[in-house]
Amino acid sequence: MTLTALTGCWPSGSSSSEQTKNAVKTALKAAVKQNGNSYNLVENKALSVKARTILKAYLQEVEAGYTYVFEPQNVTDFCPTDVTVGADGFGTAVFSMPENAVDPQAWKNAANALVANFLCYYRYNGNNVEFCVEIVKQEAADGQGEAADRMVIFAKRHYGESGGDITPPML
Repeated sequence: MTLTALTGCWPSGSSSSEQTKNAVKTALKAAVKQNGNSYNLVENKALSVKARTILKAYLQEVEAGYTYVFEPQNVTDFCPTDVTVGADGFGTAVFSMPENAVDPQAWKNAANALVANFLCYYRYNGNNVEFCVEIVKQEAADGQGEAADRMVIFAKRHYGESGGDITPPML
C-alpha cells in the first residue's frame, strides 16, 4: 500500500513542478501538431484535485499486474488504464520522472505514444480532449520507503447520447 500527496517541487526544490508540467504539455502539443491529429487538447486544471485518487487506483492496477509505471523516454506504445473517481471515468498513464524532467524532449516519446494511442480516444464535443497533467508524490505506507514523484496524465471520458449510441465509443 502506498500513500500519495500532491507535490510542490521536484526534486528537492531544484525545479518547480510547474516547469515540469509545462514541459509535458509542450511535448503533448508538439506531438499533436507533428502527428497531424485533428483534436484540441483542453487542459482542465480543476481536475488536478482528483490526481491523488487516480494515482492510488492506478497503482492498484500496477500491483495487480495489469499496467506499469512507465519510463517516459522508453515508452513507445501502450493502452491507457481506465480509472473511475466518483462518477467520472479517466484514461490514465503514469510515468516516473526522468532526470531532465523540465525539458520537453525528455517527454517526447511519451507524448508521441499518448497522442497516437491514448488521447484520441477521449474526444468529446467535436475534437476536444479534456486532460490534466499533475505531479503526485508516492510514499511507502510505512514511511520507510523512498518517496518518488509520479507524473499522472489523465483524460476525462465524456459520455453522451447521440442517436442512442454512447459517444465517444468505448474501446
